[in-house]
Amino acid sequence: MSAAVTTCGARAGVVGVGASVVRGPWCEQPASSAARSRVPPRRERAADDAKVRPDVWDMVGSSLTRLGCVVVLALALVGCRRRAEPPALFERLTPSTTGVTFENRVPDDTAVNILNFLYYYNGGGVAAGDVDGDGRPDLYFTSNLGSNRLYLNRGGYRFEDVTDRAGVSGPSGWKTGVTMADVNGDGRLDIYVSTVSYLALRGRNALYVNNGDGTFTERAREYGIDQQGYSTQAAFFDYDADRDLDLFVLSFSTHDDRSMIAAAKRSVRSVRGGGRLYRNDGGRFVDVSAEAGIYGGFEGFGLGVVVSDLDADGCPDIYVANDFQENDFLYRNNCDGTFSESIARATAHTSRFSMGVDAADVDNDGLPDVLVVDMLPDRESILKTSASSEDFDLFTQRLRAGYHPQFARNTLQWNRGQDRFSDVGFLAGVHATDWSWAALLADLDNDGRKDVFVTSGIYRRPNDLDYIEFV
Repeated sequence: MSAAVTTCGARAGVVGVGASVVRGPWCEQPASSAARSRVPPRRERAADDAKVRPDVWDMVGSSLTRLGCVVVLALALVGCRRRAEPPALFERLTPSTTGVTFENRVPDDTAVNILNFLYYYNGGGVAAGDVDGDGRPDLYFTSNLGSNRLYLNRGGYRFEDVTDRAGVSGPSGWKTGVTMADVNGDGRLDIYVSTVSYLALRGRNALYVNNGDGTFTERAREYGIDQQGYSTQAAFFDYDADRDLDLFVLSFSTHDDRSMIAAAKRSVRSVRGGGRLYRNDGGRFVDVSAEAGIYGGFEGFGLGVVVSDLDADGCPDIYVANDFQENDFLYRNNCDGTFSESIARATAHTSRFSMGVDAADVDNDGLPDVLVVDMLPDRESILKTSASSEDFDLFTQRLRAGYHPQFARNTLQWNRGQDRFSDVGFLAGVHATDWSWAALLADLDNDGRKDVFVTSGIYRRPNDLDYIEFV
C-alpha cells in the first residue's frame, strides 16, 4: 500500500487499494507524485470520466463492503467456536453397579409430618470409614424412619449390605446424623447414631462398638452417651489433650421461631436441646457442658458442627451453625478444659438460617476458613415465589434483643488471623445455593485448591407463597 492515505468523510466504510486508501467519492483525494507528472488528459475524455467515475466508485465500494462483512463474519464465527468440553470430573454409578440401594423414604403421615415437625424433610446422614480394616472406606446411611444400612466396600466401587449380620440397623426414634470414630481407642472404627425423640417418636442415641469380627455391639448407655432429645449430629475429638476422644453432641429445638427471648436465656440449659460436651474419663463419658462454657439453651437450632483449630494454637475449636434467630456459636478452646464463645468478636455477621458448615484452608495461607450454607435461592423465580421471615423490623428487633447481625445467604468466613474473620461469600461466588443442607470443602480435582460441594433441595418447599396461602 502506498504512502498516501485519505481518511476524510464522515460516512467511512469503503476500503481502497493502490496509491491511496479512499473512503468514498465525497472525499478530496490528494494526488500522488506520479499522477502530478502525467500529461493532463484531453478535456472531452475528462468529461466522460467525470460521468463514469462516481458509478465505478459506488461499485467498488459496494463490493469491498460486502467483502469486509464476509471477513468480519468469518472471524466472528471462528471466535464463537465452542471450546472443547473438559472431561467430566465424576461419573454417576447406578445402584445396580455399586450395590448401594439405600433410600431414605419419608411417608406422608397424619401423626408426624411437615406441619407438626419442622425438620420432617431434613433428611438423614452418611458416614464413610474403614470399619473392617481392609484399607477401603465403607458406607453407613441413616434412615429417618426405616432401617439404617451398612455397606462394606468390596473394591471396584462394589458394596455389600451387611447391616443385619453386623447388627447396626439403628435405634428406634427419628434417626438423624451418624459419626464414625475409634471411640474406645482399640484401633477400630465405631459408629455413633444421633436420634430425635419427639411426638410419637421415641429413641436414644446409639453407639455401635466394633467387635473386630464384622459385628458391633450397642453400648451407648454403658459409655454414658445414650442421650435422648433432639440430637442432630456428633463430633468426636480430643479437646483436653489427654489422648482420648471426647464428644460434642449438637441438638436443635422445636419452639416456634417467631418467639424471641433475651439472648441471656441461652445459658439456661434445655433438657432435650442445646449443645452438650462429654469428656472421656477412661471410657466413661461425663457431661461437662456447663463447666466448659458450652451453651445449652432451647433457642439453639443446631444443624451443623465442625471442629477445627481455627486460631492455630494447637487446641481444637468448635463452630456451631444455628438455624433461625440464635447466633452461630464459635467456641474458642482456651486449652485449659474450657471454651469461650466468640462469634460476635470474630465476625461482623453470620448466615441467618445456618444449616451446614465446614472448615478448611481455602486460600492456602495456613489458617482454616469457615463455610456456612443457608437458603438463598440462586434462581430469581424461586426467590420471588418464596416467603422469608427476614425484614428490617425483625432484623432490628433481633439486634435489640442481643443477637449478632445475620443475613440470609451463605457466608465464607475468611480467616484473617488473630481471631478475626471476614465474610467473602459474595466475592467468592458461593453466597447462593438455594435450600442447602451440608457443605464440603475438599480438593476434588487435585489442583492444590479447595473446591466446594453443597447438597441442596427441599421436598414440597414449605415456604412457597402458594402453599402458605393455602394453609
